[in-house]
Amino acid sequence: MDHKYFQHSDLAKVYCEKCNGCGDCCHGMTDTIHLDPWDIYQLSSGLGKSFEELRAAGILALHEEEGMILPHLRMQDGENGACPLLSSDGRCSIHPFRPGLCRLFPLGRDYDADTRTFRYFIVDNGCDMPGKIKVRISKWLGIAELSEYEKYVSEWHYFCKDVKSFLASSDDTAFAQQLNLFILKVLRDSGGWLFGFLFPVSHAAYTGADGSVTPPFNIFSSYRLYFSKADGIE
Repeated sequence: MDHKYFQHSDLAKVYCEKCNGCGDCCHGMTDTIHLDPWDIYQLSSGLGKSFEELRAAGILALHEEEGMILPHLRMQDGENGACPLLSSDGRCSIHPFRPGLCRLFPLGRDYDADTRTFRYFIVDNGCDMPGKIKVRISKWLGIAELSEYEKYVSEWHYFCKDVKSFLASSDDTAFAQQLNLFILKVLRDSGGWLFGFLFPVSHAAYTGADGSVTPPFNIFSSYRLYFSKADGIE
């Protein structure tokens, strides 16, 4: 199916005035809500839990994707398992610091390998609630410094593609394991030495009164720097 594509300054029919918090979009997502380093930082800071504590609490889990080990939100068991972060009334309990993919829905991203950028589109079989009205995508996402965030998202997307391509072409299983362990270490420490060392201010400093966030998205250039300096990956 052909899609209409949008930039973040465009209006898209994604806002539902009649939303009753049915939570359909928070059920049955299996391992598809992938988490990037910024998502981990947001969850860790917002919930006051380390990466290991988030795993132990059943909030996130790990999956293998083309040889790369990555984290995702762990749905509760069952065919239509719910997100573990829904409150008793079925509403999102972490809405101000929800992951990027949750923030995005019912939009998707269409990546352009030549420019290493992306466009937005409305996903097929997304929210079935009728009566949607147009809203500016930048407002829908609610992320300050959105252009920087988009650059960061693209960087992470293509970094993962590069790692997967490398792993697919390499027979060095020992190094592949070390590489995955190093990337998990960076993800694990996203709320610790990596963000804390480079940006030693509190999570609240990035969160506005309306729940919008102003993240230090130049973190990824530093992430690549750490990666390039990891001669003997620990």
